[in-house]
Amino acid sequence: MFQDFQNIFYFSITLGDVLKNLFVSFLCGFIVSIFYRLSYRGISYSSVFVSSLIALSMITAMVIMVIGNNLARAFGLVGAMSIIRFRTAIKDTQDIVFIFFALAVGMASGVGFYGIALSGALLVGLVILILTKLNYGMVKRRDYLVQFSYSLTSGEEGSLYLDVLKRHCKISVW
Repeated sequence: MFQDFQNIFYFSITLGDVLKNLFVSFLCGFIVSIFYRLSYRGISYSSVFVSSLIALSMITAMVIMVIGNNLARAFGLVGAMSIIRFRTAIKDTQDIVFIFFALAVGMASGVGFYGIALSGALLVGLVILILTKLNYGMVKRRDYLVQFSYSLTSGEEGSLYLDVLKRHCKISVW
């Protein structure tokens, strides 16, 4: 029993394991990025963010492989990673969901739980896609704001555009 306790600090991983873990994390990250592209409804789509999801999955798998089952290494990496600051504000909540999604499949791949990684990438992605296509949670009514500037030239009447706005807008603030 004491012998088993000593082996808890020993973690060996082969080059084949590393390559398998990275390949599965790449595949899962690619699946996550496809679901992101298919379900994105925001206003500021970024192709860099899509490719970052793939890289994030692979990097997470690498971090998990480096940590292994060593608690000291885990705390050291958390400290080292805490230096990283994201200066870009994430505008869409769904982007954060996909970041966690990529982290989760990367962690599962890094540990070697390929079934969890692949089935999770497919099933969670499918649920997000279905909810998006069904417009679940979307408000039926849409409000728009029209704001413009108009400068009069000499001899022009100031209410030329007001007739058009009154005809097409429900609420007016003049």
